[in-house]
Amino acid sequence: MTELLPLVLSGLLTLTQPSADAPSVPKRSVTAEALLTAPDRHVRTTDRHVLNLLTQGVRRSTTFANLMQQLNQSDVIVYIQAVDTLPSTLAGRLMLAADAHGQRYLRVQVRQTLTPNESIALMAHEFRHALEIAAASEVRDARGLIALYQRIGDESLPGMHAYETDAAQDVGRQVRVELLHAVTADATPSSGPSLVALRTCVATDGSCE
Repeated sequence: MTELLPLVLSGLLTLTQPSADAPSVPKRSVTAEALLTAPDRHVRTTDRHVLNLLTQGVRRSTTFANLMQQLNQSDVIVYIQAVDTLPSTLAGRLMLAADAHGQRYLRVQVRQTLTPNESIALMAHEFRHALEIAAASEVRDARGLIALYQRIGDESLPGMHAYETDAAQDVGRQVRVELLHAVTADATPSSGPSLVALRTCVATDGSCE
């Protein structure tokens, strides 16, 4: 059984509402079904609500679909949950699980009360972190994860092993833009708030809470 390590990766995600002249989203050939139902898929959930969000993300955001494809080609497997037990300061987080027979597992948790657009953008933000971990084959435990983000991230909460990366920030904003400008037959993006600050961190001592 895979054991979750006492280390959490999360980040400060600021989503600003895009201007009216933002570019339209190009069409893509990939389908939500292909990314979400394959037996060997690398992004997984048992939550129907999360599955619906993933499906919307793939259909409405090219960037989101590309993140899913890249994760499918990586050596990490990501499990996603919508929860109502996150610390009050966190909208979402990514946790590193113990290495199981050479397979690396990550768990993403998002707050249930977020709007669909906020949830999808936050998942994209965490997917970018998952790809950062996937690219660092040496990250197998809490020590390796902290070392990675000390190298590639910026400390967001001094003294608390809390880090963020520009790449994850940019991905979250880009997906937000694409969601607000996507037009699909089965999903209408909500306008949502103009500014949402979603906090996450890397911690080994519970300081994120």
